Amino acid sequence: MIYAPVIIPTLCRYEHFKACLESLSLCNGAEYTDVFIGLDYPAKDSHWDGYNKIKKYLNETKFPFKSLNIIERDRNYGLGPNGNYRSLLKDVLKKYDRYIFSEDDNVFSPNFLEFINKGLEKFENDKSVFAINGYRHDYPIKSDENTFFRQNVNYSAWGEGLWRDRLLDLPPLDYFKKRFTLKEFFKVKKEIGANRAFDYWQFFFHPQTTWHDSSWAVFAYLENMDVIMPSKQSLVRNMGWDSSGVHCAASQKLNSKFQNQKISSEKEFDYVGTGMEYYLENRNVMKTYSYAKVSELVFWRRFLKNIVKYTIGKFLKT
Repeated sequence: MIYAPVIIPTLCRYEHFKACLESLSLCNGAEYTDVFIGLDYPAKDSHWDGYNKIKKYLNETKFPFKSLNIIERDRNYGLGPNGNYRSLLKDVLKKYDRYIFSEDDNVFSPNFLEFINKGLEKFENDKSVFAINGYRHDYPIKSDENTFFRQNVNYSAWGEGLWRDRLLDLPPLDYFKKRFTLKEFFKVKKEIGANRAFDYWQFFFHPQTTWHDSSWAVFAYLENMDVIMPSKQSLVRNMGWDSSGVHCAASQKLNSKFQNQKISSEKEFDYVGTGMEYYLENRNVMKTYSYAKVSELVFWRRFLKNIVKYTIGKFLKT
């Protein structure tokens, strides 16, 4: 089996990063895996303590990986198209045709690497599959014996595997600007939810600087591509829901739920089934139980607000 390299950008969240790397080191296949760490440079005083702890930890700890490659930045790269993660990815893709990405606040099941790598092999030549996602929300997904399912409602970047050809074949960053229509907007709302429809709207007026989970979810739907997820349990827990994650500032109840989410303890993973079992039912489950869903009342309020903000407001400015 081909083992994809794992890419993890980090800066100063020492406790999260340590838990992330230790759980990855316990995965089946860790000894065959090249790991690339992009250690960004502190941008402010509060970064230094965690940064120095991570640097010391990496230098003093022996890991079972095939290789551990630490790229220390000499200035703060931050986010964006030339940021820490994107720069790391560009370098890795010069050598590899696939990769696994994780933020530094994820904790993995022992079979996470098997799930992603076997998925990358299984669907390598199936261009109807966009990516392999190790995380899935704790929604009541239907399954029989099948251990995975396909869907095009949601995308999770909390432990993802992609191929270089899928990534490099992506359309330009103004894809949504060229693709947007109100008819398509309401179709996105109906098929994958109001929250994604408003992402689609926002991408029209603010073209992407980089692709991320929201834009990839809408893109996969528009292009009729699926994402592969485990059907039994998530293989990743996102610890960034302690509000340290950039996009994880939610209610205390919701944060606690995500931080304590149960994940698989299995050491091995085998792909059983076609992934199409309960396809329509599971698409509806993903949409119905979405933690980001909004009511019809909130939808129409937001819709009218966007009309004013992006159309009338833009006209008045000119």
